[in-house]
Formats: sequence, C-alpha cells, structure tokens
Amino acid sequence: MYKTISILFVLSCCLLWACRKETALGPYPYGTDKEPLNVKLSTEALRPSVSAPGSTVTLYGTGFASYKKEELLVRFNGEPAEVLTVSDTRLEVKVPVRASSGMITLTINKQVLPGPQQQISGPVSMDATFKSFPGATGGSVSGIRFLDDGKYVIVGNFNDYDNSGEADGLNGMARLNADGSVDRSFKTRRGFLGGNVQDALPLPDGRYLVAGSFSHYRNRFLGRVQNMITLNQDGSPDTMLVRYTGLERVDTVPALALGFDAPVSALHRQTDGKIVLTGAFRQVFRKNYGGLSADGKRDSLRIDTLHINYLARLNADLTIDTTYNYDRLLPAGKPAVNGGIMDSYLNSADQLMIAGSFTTFNGAAAVRLARLDTLGALDPSFNVSTGPDNTVSSIDQLPDGRVVAAGYFVNVAGKPVKKVALFTATGALDNSFDPGESTVGSLMHTRVLDNGKILISGFFDVFQGYRRDGVAILEPDGKLSTTYNNFGGFKNGFVTASAVLAGRNAIVLVGAFTAFDLKSLSGIVKLKY
Repeated sequence: MYKTISILFVLSCCLLWACRKETALGPYPYGTDKEPLNVKLSTEALRPSVSAPGSTVTLYGTGFASYKKEELLVRFNGEPAEVLTVSDTRLEVKVPVRASSGMITLTINKQVLPGPQQQISGPVSMDATFKSFPGATGGSVSGIRFLDDGKYVIVGNFNDYDNSGEADGLNGMARLNADGSVDRSFKTRRGFLGGNVQDALPLPDGRYLVAGSFSHYRNRFLGRVQNMITLNQDGSPDTMLVRYTGLERVDTVPALALGFDAPVSALHRQTDGKIVLTGAFRQVFRKNYGGLSADGKRDSLRIDTLHINYLARLNADLTIDTTYNYDRLLPAGKPAVNGGIMDSYLNSADQLMIAGSFTTFNGAAAVRLARLDTLGALDPSFNVSTGPDNTVSSIDQLPDGRVVAAGYFVNVAGKPVKKVALFTATGALDNSFDPGESTVGSLMHTRVLDNGKILISGFFDVFQGYRRDGVAILEPDGKLSTTYNNFGGFKNGFVTASAVLAGRNAIVLVGAFTAFDLKSLSGIVKLKY
C-alpha cells in the first residue's frame, strides 16, 4: 500500500514539474508581426487649409528620415502624391492633379498612418453665400424646384428648415430665398407631418399643386386629402366652403376635388398648361359636393372612381383629362407600365420620358426607358431594343436630345455598359459614351450641367478607380473629369434631386446627407462650377 502511495506521489511530482515547463508555440497563423515604424504623422490641420493641385504641402511628424523617399507613400483621399523632400520632422509633397478633398495618409511597409483632412480647390466649389446649415432637419429632402423669382421650393419628409422658429416647424415643404435661408412668409407648420412630399408645382395663379404620400394637412382634412392638395401662396390650405341644405352648417374642405389611392411622385406642366403626373396610383377619385343626400335635405359628397394606372394628366383647371392614355370605351386607363416609374421629365415637344423597372408599356416592349407622345401613347420612334438589364433610377436630357440614364444595370442591349449610359434621340445606345468599369455601387441620380458635363450620385465610394464618395462629374464621353472632381463627396447619404440654374454655372443638390466637401450641412448644397 505504501509502495503504491509512493509511486503515485512520484508521478504527481513529475506531472507538476512537466506543467512548469514553457509551452512551445507554433508559428503565428496570420503571418509575421510587423515591426513598429517609430513614425508619427501629425493630424493637425494644415495651413493653409485649402490646396490646389500641383501645389506643395508640408506634412509634419517624427521619424520620417528613417526611410527613403521611395518608401514613403503619401495619398490625398486615396490619390498618390509625389514626395519632394524628406527630413526627420517634415515631408514636402506635391498635391496630385486628381486630388480631392479628404484625408491625407502616409503608408510605410503596408502600414497606413492617418493624417490631416485637407480641402482641394478647383473649378467646383460650394457656394459659401448659400445657407446649407442647419438646412433640413428631422428627415430628408426629396425634391426641389427653382422659381421664376429666384426662390426655391423644397419638399420631403423633414420637419423643419433653417431653424425656422415656427412652433410646429416646417413639415414636408419649405420655400427658400435665393441665399438658401427660409422664406418665413410661407408657413406649412405641421403641414405634412408623418407623410412624404415628392413634388410641388407652382401654378400660374400663385398656388402650389403638391403631391406625394400623405393623408392630411396641418392635421386637418384627414381622409379628405389623398396624396395631393393645393396650397395658397402663403402655405395655407386652398379650401372651399360647402353649405349643407336645410342645416345651418358650413363645412371647409380642400378645394382640389381629386384624390389618389397611392403616392404621386412627379408633376410636369405642358406648354398648354395641362399637367402630367406619374406615381404608383391605380385609382383616381373625383369628388363632387353638389349632390343631394338620400333624404333630399342637404348636400352630400359624391365620389367617382376612375381606374387610371401610374400615369395621368390634369387639365389646366386641375380636372382629370380622360384623353391621356385612357380607353373611353371601357372606360378606364390603359395598362401603362408593368413595373415602377423611377424618374421622368417632359421634353420641349411635351413628350414624357419615363424610366424605371418596367419592360412593357400598354403591352408593347419598352425596356426600362420609353418616350410617350402627347396623348400618352408609346412613341415608336424611340426604341431601346432590349435596353438596360436592370432598373434605371434617373434620366436627363442633353441639349441635342440625347438621353443620359443611370441606375443598377451592367448591360445595355447586350453590351457591357455599367450603371450609366447615353442614348440617342431615337433610343440607340451612343457608343461614344463609355463609363468603363464605372462602379460596383448603384447610381440614384444624374443631371446634365450647363457646360455639358454630367453629374452622377449614388451608393459608391470609387468610380473608375478613383475615390469619389457618392458623387462624381463625368466628361461628355463618359470618362471621369480630371479637374472637376476636386471636391470631397457626401457623408451619410446621396443626392435625390437637383435644380440646375440655367446660364449661371450653378446647381443645387438635395437629398439625405449630413456633410459635403468636409463641411457640415443637412440635405442641401449649392455648387458653383
């Protein structure tokens, strides 16, 4: 027994001794650890804070002299720069031609050191006189119109603009002065709280025709407002009085006697004053307060329901025009598109261009791009053949009638064309426009500038191999402009709409973003170029 205990004791001691030995480690499975650089790069803002391409910038830090110039890779927002001189505490570098506003970084032995933010000057700049901050708060801006008097109207789901000071804010719609400040003579107050306004068209008499997704105005008319309303010049609701026969009661109701079963997204005025609408609606409600109730003692509301699909036209007096893509024999609207309409515009001939996810119009092939004649029928002289292979989000027209389209597609009519393409006035792919590898992201907005260049915006960080952060300007041939992309991009968002100020080399961009070109703002920015 004692022998057994002795053996167990010896074995236990051996095990304890074995546990005291250092455990042998295998090789690090993710590669060898990198040697410390012993280099520091200052993140303190440079003086001056704005640099031009080709100019010389001095970076500060410590330990630079331990490395050769060839081992020091400086980048301006991702674009490599030439290192001119090196000392232990200073680096002299040349700002690259394609530099854009953003962070300067230093890479040594594949280790990246963040440096200061630097703004790059160039032909495109923010208009410092335009008030973009605090801008739209509590939501995003989805649309903008430039008015004849130099002011702007913006719409969306925001709840205030420019800290208006109004007790209930400015919900869903605001009018701006030319400098971007809020026009306090136009007050929506609670307005479209909880809804989303997508367009607002000024009418010849000073009122506004407002469309979107909403069911009230200023918490009034619930159920009587259905995705469209008219407002007076000061933002008050355009109303009329309904007198009930046999009762001493007068009711105030919206003056617009129309409603839609789903959102209305765009409004376009023709040269004859008629207005073309696009949206997701399938039914239009015509309201008439002139009838008698069953007891014959008072007026009652009569509603006619018209089946009209995605497209409609209003007469100048805002009544439904049943000559536009409408079959009077049914009577009902024709089928129109088999998918969503994402964007549209009216050309100088009052023909509506539409783009989206559809592939047919009234049963005929119309692959994601189509042009309609003045009666809303498909124009066969514009034919994109098999067209883009995925959704077109945005379109615009060049002065010569060609059409630029941006979206999710990677092929057009069987040819690789990624995310942005140009079409002739007859719908053929314009092969002189080549965006190359474009981007792996998606494009949501495009607009032709006064100088012929093309602005694009969307969900992307890189375009044609260059850092662009959600916005880029292309040359007319589709190549990324060498000089017009000096600005930094957007933070936390992208552009949804824009207004080009014709002849002024300026554009106002709106959307859902909180910064542009290293400056804080909210949902709106004016660029000069």
